[in-house]
Amino acid sequence: MKVRWPVEIVGTGIRTGSRVMTNDDFAERLDTNDEWIQQRTGIRERRLTVENESTLQLARQASEGALERAGLAPSDIDLIICATITPEHVLPSTACELQAALGCGHVPAFDHVSACTGFTWAFLSASQYIHSGMANRVLVVGVDCMSRMTDYEDRGTSILFGDAAGAAILARTDDPERGVYAASMGADGSQAMSIWVPAGGSKEPATNRTVNERLHYIRMNGREVYRFAVTKMQQQMKQAIEDAGVTVDQIALVVPHQSNLRIIESACEKLGFPLSRVVINIDRYGNTSAASVPVAYHEAVTDGRIKPGDYVMLIAFGAGLTWGTALLRV
Repeated sequence: MKVRWPVEIVGTGIRTGSRVMTNDDFAERLDTNDEWIQQRTGIRERRLTVENESTLQLARQASEGALERAGLAPSDIDLIICATITPEHVLPSTACELQAALGCGHVPAFDHVSACTGFTWAFLSASQYIHSGMANRVLVVGVDCMSRMTDYEDRGTSILFGDAAGAAILARTDDPERGVYAASMGADGSQAMSIWVPAGGSKEPATNRTVNERLHYIRMNGREVYRFAVTKMQQQMKQAIEDAGVTVDQIALVVPHQSNLRIIESACEKLGFPLSRVVINIDRYGNTSAASVPVAYHEAVTDGRIKPGDYVMLIAFGAGLTWGTALLRV
């Protein structure tokens, strides 16, 4: 839909897991190799957390980086939204723990659960809080330690995921040219079991049986998810451009969820959008779920690929099945 929200990103930060796991590392334990993985996913390596690292630690360090780049203190934040499917604890929310860890005071803080689409949805939620006047500065964090829910005996899923956090501080802008120009959110719950974790919730609480049957790890219907992602990415890119009233040539950069290089390539090819204007870092990080869009955006900013006045599109799709897009002028 066409919107006009006076919001800008004033600071970003990232933090990844400390351990680098390459495709050759997988080849030592599974029936796979570097060529097979790269051809099917575009991934060469991913960052995984080590024993003393966790979701909260990654989120805190990414947030501290965003605050520093924005020139803000923790007390300047009005709201915290944390997108994650690997919370520090089941209870309380990771956002509340992050609020305390940063020293933000008693500002509202809540978690957002929509997997790989998480940061984009949280970004849209934060934008609406700012647009409505309920907040002036919002800390939005996408963070997931996917290695904690990955079955490393499953060749189909274990090669895909990495651990990371990306943080962005959104603020109200007085610049009439800056802001969010198009936004969309959607979900298809009929395909919820295309990506899921069978046990650990109220239907299947943890028992010796669920642990022994490895039901606490992520499972995925790769073929269905691939088709869904290619279709939705293409549709959402096209719709956002039309809603904003701009042309394909005016889009300086697309920052997509880093799920699979083939998905990104296929969607862009169908739309006729050049890959030279797409941020791709899946080769180094793998799929970091809610962290992938903010990590890619941060790298594009620090690499000088995003400049004032540019139209930039954030786009994601993931478990649920869910999808979301934000087209902003920075």
